[in-house]
Amino acid sequence: MNYKKIILEDNRRRQVIRTLVRDVIKVYKEEEDGEFYLPNFIDDSIDFYNFTSFDNDLVLNLILQPNNKIDGFKVNGEYYRNDDIIEVSIEYNPEVKDKITYDLVGELNEVLAHEIRHVDQKTKGTYNLDVPEEEDPFKYYTQEHEIDAQVFGFKRLSKITNIPFDVVVKRWFKEHKDVHKLNDNETAEVISKILNFK
Repeated sequence: MNYKKIILEDNRRRQVIRTLVRDVIKVYKEEEDGEFYLPNFIDDSIDFYNFTSFDNDLVLNLILQPNNKIDGFKVNGEYYRNDDIIEVSIEYNPEVKDKITYDLVGELNEVLAHEIRHVDQKTKGTYNLDVPEEEDPFKYYTQEHEIDAQVFGFKRLSKITNIPFDVVVKRWFKEHKDVHKLNDNETAEVISKILNFK
C-alpha cells in the first residue's frame, strides 16, 4: 500500500514539474524580456496553479533577461515559502535563443524539481524552513533541506537525460561555479554529502 502511494506521489510530482517547465518554455519562446506571473499570463482566468498534491496554491514568477555577453543561458530559482511563489529567472543570449532551448528544458527540470521539493518540505513539515537565509555558500549548500532538494532536482535531471546521477551532480558543480561560489575543497565536500544522502 505504501509503495503504491509513493508511486502515485512521484507521478504527481512529475506532472507538476512537466506543467511548470512546459509553461515556462511557452513564455520563453514567445516573449523576449520581462516579468511574467504564471499561470495567469498564459490564461488570465487562472490566478494560481492548483495542484491536488499541494496544500496551497502556487504562482510561478518568471523573469526573462536577454544578455548578449553570455554564451548560452543561466537559470536561477527560489521558493518564497511565505507567499507560495516559485521564482525562476532565465538570463539568456538572444542570438542563440532557439539553439539553447533543449538544454534549457533540462536545466529547468532540475531547478523546478529542486524548488518543488522545498514546497513538499513545507507542506509535509519534513524540515524546518523558518530559518534565516544562510549567507555563507558552504553553510547554505550543506543545510539538510538544501541537500534534500539538490538530490531531488539532480535525480530528475539524471532521469530525463539518462545520465548517471553522480555525473549530473559533478557536472553541475563544475559548470555553475559562478552560482555556488564554493572553493574546490568545499565543492568536493558538498558533492560527497549529496552522493551519500539517504
